Amino acid sequence: MRLAKWIIVASAVVTVVALAAIVVMRFAVPPVAAQRERATTQTDPGLADSLGEPKADTGSPPVMIRSVTVSSTSEGVRYIVTPTRAGRLATSDSLGSAWQQAVAKGVPERPGLRQQFMCHPLSIVARAKPTWDLEDWRPTVGLTKTMLAGCNPF
Repeated sequence: MRLAKWIIVASAVVTVVALAAIVVMRFAVPPVAAQRERATTQTDPGLADSLGEPKADTGSPPVMIRSVTVSSTSEGVRYIVTPTRAGRLATSDSLGSAWQQAVAKGVPERPGLRQQFMCHPLSIVARAKPTWDLEDWRPTVGLTKTMLAGCNPF
């Protein structure tokens, strides 16, 4: 009986955390359209804006991933993703585009790596990190459990 109560409480906590992440993303982050509009008002697409962020071309999604560096460790491969400001502010609507940019720069298309990636912009703490480390040795546990594990499931 105690185990059943614990499972119910744990499920409620997971639900509250997931809903809080959705609310924060919906109301605390500027809409992607505003980011795109700001990025496309520049006159020279070959230059970076005043904060050093790459500018997007008119009509294309904003540049959300600056680079991906691959690092081998004793545990496996680590993909070190450096997001732009637009990547840090990605909303649930633009996460697919951000993920595709990371894949295009060298992150393999794997569910566990995708969940780790999605966790970072959805997490207030992880979003602010200078790089987002995606590690191929971490298990695929679903986005909610990945978020509860601080983007580093075990």
